[in-house]
Amino acid sequence: MNRRIRKPVFGPRSALPSSAACVVANGVRETLTSILSSPVEMRLFEPSIPAPPAWPAIVKGAVLYRVRGSIADAAIVLRSADALSLVAALFGEGLVHRERELSPIERDVLDRTVNAIAAHLGSVCGTRESRCVERVGAIEGYATYFELLVEEPVAARIGIALSRDPSPEPRGCIEVGHLAAVSLTARVTLDLGRIPSGEVAGLRAGSTLTFRPHDLQRCALWVHGRSLARGACGVRSGRYSLHVEAVGEAT
Repeated sequence: MNRRIRKPVFGPRSALPSSAACVVANGVRETLTSILSSPVEMRLFEPSIPAPPAWPAIVKGAVLYRVRGSIADAAIVLRSADALSLVAALFGEGLVHRERELSPIERDVLDRTVNAIAAHLGSVCGTRESRCVERVGAIEGYATYFELLVEEPVAARIGIALSRDPSPEPRGCIEVGHLAAVSLTARVTLDLGRIPSGEVAGLRAGSTLTFRPHDLQRCALWVHGRSLARGACGVRSGRYSLHVEAVGEAT
């Protein structure tokens, strides 16, 4: 029998909107197009929350740059091969077939390029605290990660890591007008105090219960077992009525 239903797998999911990552990707694509003087084709891999064991593999042998923002810190991750390919394209060279250390000139060019890329991270990390991008040896405690895959005119991956995942935004809200057509059963109760059980057992149709005038101040409005208001009850225009003096549960 062919199984058509996959086994469900539950895991953490990033709350970073894909639209925010798209803003970064579009900005980086335009910047690289200007720097490389050639149209750039790019794919965006949606934001995710890597498991802790995945982070060492993500940053292994990578050149790391940190950007401090008002919402979160961001890190630009360029693995060794990707950094070499990007630098080679910037110098108009062909494909790099072996890994090697970047020269001081290549490092400087890469730093300048990363600074230009970092200018587009505002949508995911907030306002930058400094225009300078800091090169770091490692990143720790980061939560969210997504990648920009440059396909043309050079093959390279640019990773973006964030120090924290944004709090999920509320989806829609309910206004009073949305509940206008909902029917509720309301009742008003009058607290007359305590009556001995023997007297309650002796009540018959037509029995009279006596109360004092100030007892009328102890009325409560109930809806589906919940007290909504308290006040004085009486008669107005030939109808029983409640004068609301307090709203909410009795304390």
